[in-house]
Amino acid sequence: MSEQTNNDWLSDPAPPPAPASGKPAHKKPASRRKRANAAVAPAIIPAGLDALPVEAGPQPGERPDPPEEKPKAPPSGGKPGRPQGEIFDGCPVRPLGVNGGASYYLDVHGQMRAVTKHDAQSIMQLFGSQIPKLCYHFAQWTKDPHTEEMKRKPHRFDQTTAAMDMIAACSEKGLFDPDGAVRGVGAWSDDDGQLIYHTGDKLLRGDHAEVLGTHQGRIYPAYPPIPHPAPSEKLTDPVPKLLETLNTWKWQRPEIDAMIALGMIGVQMLGGALDWRPVFWLTGGKAAGKSQFQTLIKHLHGEKGLIQSNDATKSGLTSRIGHSSLPVALDELEPGDEGSSKEKDIITLARVAASGGQWYRGSSDQKGAGGNVYSSFLFSSILIPGSMKSQDLSRLIVLSLNAIPDGTPPLVLRADDWRKRGAALKRLLVDRWPSWAARLDLWRTAFAEEGLSGRNGDNWATTLAMADMARQEALPQPEELQSWAKRVASLVRADTEEIGSDADSMLLHLLSQSFDIYRRGEQHTVAQWLMVAAQLPGAPPALMGSDTPDHPEDRAKMANAKLAKAGLRVTGVREEAELFIANAPIQGLKDLFRTSEWANGVWKQSAVRVAKARCSTSSRTLAGITTRGTEIPFASIPGLAFFPQDRVKPPVVTEPTSGPNEMDEFA
Repeated sequence: MSEQTNNDWLSDPAPPPAPASGKPAHKKPASRRKRANAAVAPAIIPAGLDALPVEAGPQPGERPDPPEEKPKAPPSGGKPGRPQGEIFDGCPVRPLGVNGGASYYLDVHGQMRAVTKHDAQSIMQLFGSQIPKLCYHFAQWTKDPHTEEMKRKPHRFDQTTAAMDMIAACSEKGLFDPDGAVRGVGAWSDDDGQLIYHTGDKLLRGDHAEVLGTHQGRIYPAYPPIPHPAPSEKLTDPVPKLLETLNTWKWQRPEIDAMIALGMIGVQMLGGALDWRPVFWLTGGKAAGKSQFQTLIKHLHGEKGLIQSNDATKSGLTSRIGHSSLPVALDELEPGDEGSSKEKDIITLARVAASGGQWYRGSSDQKGAGGNVYSSFLFSSILIPGSMKSQDLSRLIVLSLNAIPDGTPPLVLRADDWRKRGAALKRLLVDRWPSWAARLDLWRTAFAEEGLSGRNGDNWATTLAMADMARQEALPQPEELQSWAKRVASLVRADTEEIGSDADSMLLHLLSQSFDIYRRGEQHTVAQWLMVAAQLPGAPPALMGSDTPDHPEDRAKMANAKLAKAGLRVTGVREEAELFIANAPIQGLKDLFRTSEWANGVWKQSAVRVAKARCSTSSRTLAGITTRGTEIPFASIPGLAFFPQDRVKPPVVTEPTSGPNEMDEFA
């Protein structure tokens, strides 16, 4: 019997109803419609084969692994991989690392940029003129309607993919801190002691120029260019004309000050490469030529090679300095009001810069801001602030000017001429840098032999060595070193002795305080009370008014009883006398140091630094208060170590001599 065909699986052959509008429904092309609607007869499976698996796959109940997909190759023109730490091979934008929420890059110009949001505009700013490369490597693709092939969209890039690769590349570079790693324009030295001069658009190393980038782990980004050193070819020595001009000012030390000024200019030019940068202060009265000297400095360095102002603040200076080592020259930095800290903050910044130290300040994001400072500072004013501490004075070289005599022809300073001389001087110093270390050692040794060592030795050796390197290529001869060292030491020794230390300053403050226990009559100082207690010659005989005892021993006991209330006591007499300063915060002693830097017990830190001072081995009782303290020999106390110059001398009695009788003139 023949088997009948089952047609139940066929679809309804009736056409779909026409739309209500009477228009025929949309129909596919005939060829496509036939293929789409072609009926496929169901497969007839022989009996016994229904239970066999169709393919060798997992059995029911097992979780199949996802199929392994090979990475899809990018469309034509793309690259298959990304180098470690790079956005793509040969990318003009270089990742530096990450810090917090910021990713750091060197952009197409070599500038360091911090990016917190990788939006399309931020990415385009990094690539700048190389945006076509960005669009090529991170293309947006579209299908050609005619050929149905994928092609790049013109002037478009895939911002999401670009951002992902950029963030990943920065993360692969690791953590990045720009402070200490980034070096801006100015002079620097590398780990091998070689000079690197960053002009903003290139790096000068030795006698050749290099492109900006990284060197020995430090980053030299691009900046607006500063004046370059002059070319070595046909270089005219600028030093003779510069020294001749410097000698036109009326220096208080004409034997050395013009040479010191020459050395200062050299220190300014190469300051960032030096281990030590003295602070210079030009001072003088009205019409001494301070502002004109500042003009000469500006011309020598060029407008972009110097940070110059006559009204600056610490925050403004740190922002302007940035990561550079450009010199700073501030005019009219006069002592401010008592409540003002403006000049104190700037002087503190100069102190930090002397050794390349760090400064810090708060910021709105509570993370703080800071950085190292490698600039050389020059101040000029009529008066130098008297609030400078010993640590500030120890870094200072003072250049004092006398008034220019009336009728002196004005000094003509043509900007173009002096800019050329400044560039030539910079070239000389750059070319002679390999001799710097040996030259500095010679000058430091010469000054040490004349008693100028420590910070003072660093100040003068650095400055004179720089002046010497500007004057001559060869190292100085021994007789030249000895002559200059003797000359400088003899003229500046008195100034260096006045600097003292924090211990000397503490004693000066203490001894000069008024100690008036009676609150009437003449005011006496602590030093005068100590003289009475030690029975020194010249001690005031009536310190206690009408209650003053007649005998020196009794006066000493009474003086010690009064001093005990202020935490002080004198033991021994005359040459054997010693001063005991209590450690305990006795109110009388706190009053003597109130508003000073030794307030609130800080005095004991400076007391133990006095020469031959020693901590007491046992406690003493002062006006009922037991305390340990510091014992200081009178021989170590300035003013009490020598025979007093203001002692009261007995009147000289002279015998009358016989002479002509005055009445005889009327005879």
